[in-house]
Amino acid sequence: MRFPKRLEKGDTILLVSLSSPLSEDKPVENIAAEVEKLGFRVKIGASCRSSTPSGYAAAPAEVRAADLNGGFADPEIDAIWCTRGGSTAWQILPLLDYPAIAAHPKPFIGFSDVTTLHLAIGQRCGFVTFHGPMANGFLDWEEDSFSWQSLWSALQMGACLEITNPPGEEIKILRPGCACGRLTGGNLSLVTTSVGTPWQIDARGCILYLEDVGEDVYALEEMLWQLKAAGILDSAAGLVFGAFTKCGNTYRADYGPEALLRDFFAGWRKPILYNVRSAHCTPMVTLPMGTMCTIDGDAGRMTVRC
Repeated sequence: MRFPKRLEKGDTILLVSLSSPLSEDKPVENIAAEVEKLGFRVKIGASCRSSTPSGYAAAPAEVRAADLNGGFADPEIDAIWCTRGGSTAWQILPLLDYPAIAAHPKPFIGFSDVTTLHLAIGQRCGFVTFHGPMANGFLDWEEDSFSWQSLWSALQMGACLEITNPPGEEIKILRPGCACGRLTGGNLSLVTTSVGTPWQIDARGCILYLEDVGEDVYALEEMLWQLKAAGILDSAAGLVFGAFTKCGNTYRADYGPEALLRDFFAGWRKPILYNVRSAHCTPMVTLPMGTMCTIDGDAGRMTVRC
């Protein structure tokens, strides 16, 4: 898996809205100004200034796909940063020019609904992408220096990078042992949705990362059973779970996501880590998807290599 060109201060970043539209209190001009404060030039994609009758898509699929295809093909663009998540990224998958994207590997950053694009680009284009914060999160970047430092460390990583949580957040051990494989995954709901499609996740021999937000615990269990029945969980070399923000149990408040995972994977013979804080949480860790990842289920460590 190729590592894209390392981003440098002064480079040009393209802002795109590939899922849901930006909210009125976070206009793209404000986001662009904050990214410029980080030391970059900024271009704003047409998807950031369009709309659809549905209200839940930032722009027509053709506009969003053109932003992404054009951003990779344009030699003046050095990186592509998604402004926010939401839904509908799946609509642009058939419209992407995968050979052209593969020919111009660049840092591609985002999480949540962007999981769909991380999987497609990783599997069809063969380069590392970054499961990192959305650009709209940096309207308050001076108050969240950890998230920026983690993203920058991932973008600039050398031969090896240890994944470290924000201060006070422990990486927990669910099952012991060590495993190594290509890092893949992202949002549990989106990974599950990929099953049975041409863009289905390939977790064979991989370290599979999963997280989610706003799902009932019973829904998390349903999705895990679907991934197990599809052979995806069993095919992975090891598992890493992130934060399950606002994922409660309306039937029994004291039985939450961690309890579910401990019961679901009781007796599992592969290593499993939990509470790697990448996605719907602040601060958040950036994960370079597609790198070779080693997890140590005895020491609670996670490292990635180019």
